[in-house]
Formats: sequence, structure tokens, C-alpha cells
Amino acid sequence: MQIKVALGSVNENEVIESKQNVKYDTFDLNKYKKMFNQLVENNHVYGSFDQIYWELPCSISDHLIIIKFDIEVYQEFNLALKAYSIVRLLSGRTPITVYNEVALIKKAILESHGLNNLKNLEVLLEKQNQSYSYQGYQMSIDIKRFVSFYNTNKTDKIIDICNNQQLHKKTTRELPNFEDIMIFDDVVNDYFRKYPTDETLEFLPIMMWWLLTNIIPMRPSEFLSLKKDCLEFNENKLSAYRIKVPRIKNKANSPGGENRYESIEIDEKTYRFIKNAIQQLKSIDSESEYFFPVELLFAYRKVKIPKKNERINRRDFDLLKKDFYEEIVEGIYGKYDLERIKSADTRHFAIINMALQGFNMLSIARMAGHDEIRSQYSYYSHAEHFSQSYVYRMAQKRLESHVSSKMNNGIIGWKRYVYDRGRAVNTDEFDFNRIVGRVKFGYCMEEQSVFPETCIESCKYCSNFAFNSALNDQKEAMDWLADSSIELEKEIRESIELMRDLSLNLSKSFIRGNDDLLKSTSRNLLTYMDMKTIIDSNLMEVEAFDKKY
Repeated sequence: MQIKVALGSVNENEVIESKQNVKYDTFDLNKYKKMFNQLVENNHVYGSFDQIYWELPCSISDHLIIIKFDIEVYQEFNLALKAYSIVRLLSGRTPITVYNEVALIKKAILESHGLNNLKNLEVLLEKQNQSYSYQGYQMSIDIKRFVSFYNTNKTDKIIDICNNQQLHKKTTRELPNFEDIMIFDDVVNDYFRKYPTDETLEFLPIMMWWLLTNIIPMRPSEFLSLKKDCLEFNENKLSAYRIKVPRIKNKANSPGGENRYESIEIDEKTYRFIKNAIQQLKSIDSESEYFFPVELLFAYRKVKIPKKNERINRRDFDLLKKDFYEEIVEGIYGKYDLERIKSADTRHFAIINMALQGFNMLSIARMAGHDEIRSQYSYYSHAEHFSQSYVYRMAQKRLESHVSSKMNNGIIGWKRYVYDRGRAVNTDEFDFNRIVGRVKFGYCMEEQSVFPETCIESCKYCSNFAFNSALNDQKEAMDWLADSSIELEKEIRESIELMRDLSLNLSKSFIRGNDDLLKSTSRNLLTYMDMKTIIDSNLMEVEAFDKKY
């Protein structure tokens, strides 16, 4: 493992450092204790070296991380794990990362009888790989790092076992059922619009999480670390409205590194929305600098539990989301048995939204806080499924109410759609003196005064077209719609494949023509999705009518 060593200073702001490869026996016990005391002096660790557990303050989780060195049977490993933890902390690893590594290494030590029973180690890795595929991969990485640091007489064989396992690297996360996502979206949009602020304030963090992280890809801890002064406005700049977002996954070479804040452009509507939420939270008595102070929880809890943190942390938020599902989604709206959305899922929704809207990988990487462009590749695997699910859901919605907006602002979230006053497919409600009237297989509801200036290539793709075929034309009309639906599905699939290839090429070499083609393909994709929504809703309506009669 590597550790940074200060060689001297140029001035008060610059320090000369070098990287040094270290093993357990590089330093003696007194040196490790000295390094530990340096961590304590700088408030990176609480406790003493000889204690069974250490407390590590963590700005990301906003609570103390407790690492235990409590292996009773193989006690010699406790000291090695302490040394390992010190080196990892000094190398800039976060407390939660070190905690997870120590936990997996301890499990491997116990299961393999002190790293002696290699057959048991193989079985453990295989079990981890089958049950928790990425954890199996991560455990092998952590074991290799540990035995490379703390040599045993079986280090080489252990490394071979870890390398030879068919372990799976981390892949794109499994996302919840899309129908359940859209139902949750409907609930959030309806609840916070319909009910007064004094009733919904308790769940304001849920609304802000849903609306913000679906358009700005933030990790949950980044979202919860937003501060009250996160908004920026400069009327003299082209991008006048911006938000400062903390990034928690910056590569650090020393402990206790500060979060880097990134200024991201937003539109005026989003700016006003966030500003209004900050204003609402002024009713909560708190001196915290954070957007979501911990006092917000106290205001609505019957039992006041003392909390040391300043803000709502990840654990608090997950409990709040659980309450929202139980009290609002199920209690008020009666939506039971939904697959619950994890706090980190919305960040992935936002990235998929951006991919579908033609953002190149460089832009997505910057917005998502990714250090590597390749982190975006896997999101296209979800894009086709999401586009198909979106079309199906919106087609269903058109049976209930006419969807008047396009998908310009994403699949889900507060900008997703607005509803018109109704579907208006009842011919008795048509004003034939005002609209165009009868066309092939239906009616054109466009105003005669602007016709045909607004016409598109085919009536069946137009939002002003009301499908209403004559009885003797019904089979031909249904075939006409069904063929169009199949063709549009093909166009959607091919558009996504082209966008993925263009994005991959742009990540290697930026070419203006390819970037323009990516954006135009995205516009075509959204048009195809909107067209397919109209076509499929008409097919659904006829099928529903046939079943009824």
C-alpha cells in the first residue's frame, strides 16, 4: 500500500510530499502509535490505540463510524488490522470505506481460520459472489490488499485464489419496477401540490430529493450536504442561475479532505423552486448551515431523541422516506406493495434522463461527479427499457387524461408532464364549426384558422388527432396503428443504439459533427416516443372498448 510522506515545505501553502510503499513491518509499533496519535490530534479518530474500538467522525454519513478490532480467536490480526486502518486513513480513504474493508477482511479471517484454511476461503468467496455478486469481488480486492500489506506464509496462494475466482465486477444497479416508480412520481406530484405547506413541511426533504436529484445527478449524501446558501445568482452571466453541489467521491491523499463544491447551471424555475423551499424551512428554529437541519426531524417527532449531527443524515433520510411510504403513499393514496425506491436510485434516473436527452458522456460525467467517463457506459443498458416503460405508462395516462407536454425535461420528476383539461374524444363535444373535422380513421381537432400550417407528416402521430374509425374500417385502422407502433419501436431502439455509439466515440475524441448528430438523434428519439405514446394509447382504447362490448 502507499502512504504520503511530507519531505518539507516550499511555503505555507505548498508542501513537498512523496509516495511511499509500505508493508506491516515497514514501521514498528511505536511508529504506528505515533501515526495514530497524529490522527487523534487532528480529530480524525477518537479513542486510544489500545482500545478495542475506534470512533471515526465522518462528514459524509454525519455520524461516528465505529471500527472494532475484536477478533478473539486470532488476536494477532487485531494489531495488523489497526496498522492497516491507520495506513488507509492516512492515504485519504474515508472512514466508511475503511470500516467496510475491515468488516470484510475480519469475515474472511474468521471463516478461513486465520487465513489458514484456503478451501474455506474459496467457499466464502464463491458464496459472496453468488449471493452478493459485487461484494464477492470487493472482498477479493480487500483480502489481496491486506495480505500484500500483512504477509503470511500463504500470501501468494491467497492472492491466486482471489485472482482465480470468477468474481463479478460492479455492474449497473438493478432499478425498481418502472411502473412503481411512476406511481410514486404521481403521488409526490399530487401530494405536495394538493396539501397545504404546514401539513407537508415534515416531508419537504422527500419532495426536494425527488425533484432535484431526478434532474441533477447527486448522491444521497451530496444532496443532504447541500447548504442554505447553495444558490447562486449573477444577472451579468449567461448562466445566471446556479446551484453549488458538494462532491463526496473526490480522490484524496490525506485524511479529512474537504468536499469539493461544484457550481451547476439550473433554470430560473428550478432556482425559484429551491429558493421557496429554503424560505419555508425558515419556520424551523435552527442555526445549522445546512439546507435540511436536524431540527426539522425534532419538530415532528413525539419522542425527542438527542442527536449530535447538524443536518439530516442518510440514516435519518431513509427513515423519513419509510414514513412517507407508510403514511402518504399507502395511508393516503392506498398504493400498497410498491417496490420501494432507494435513496441512490434517483441519481441513476437523472443520468438515464440525460443520456436519453442527448447529453454527451463528458457532460454527464461532470454533472454526475464521475472521475471516469466509462462510468456512464452501463446506463444505456437501462435506456431502452426505460423508454419502452415510459411510452407504456404515458399511453395508459392518455386513456385517463390528455398529456399535453413532451418528454423534453426527463422521464420522471416535477417537469415530467402536465395534464390538459381532458381527452376530448367524445365527438358530441367537438365544435365542428371551429375544428378541421373528419380525416381518415378519426378527427382532426386543430383550429381551422391555423390549418394546415401545424400539420406533421401523418395524422396518426399528431396530438390533435382523435382516433375514431368507422365500424367497417376498424380492422384496417387497427392494422394501420399496429404497424406504426412496431415501426416506431424499431426507430426507438435504433436511435438509442446510435446514441450509445456516438457517446462512446465522443468520449474518445470530441467531434462537433458527432455531438450535433447525438443531439439531433435525441430529439428524434423523444419525438418517436411521443408518437408511440399516441399510437399505443389509441390501440389500448380500442382494445378496452372491445373487451367491454
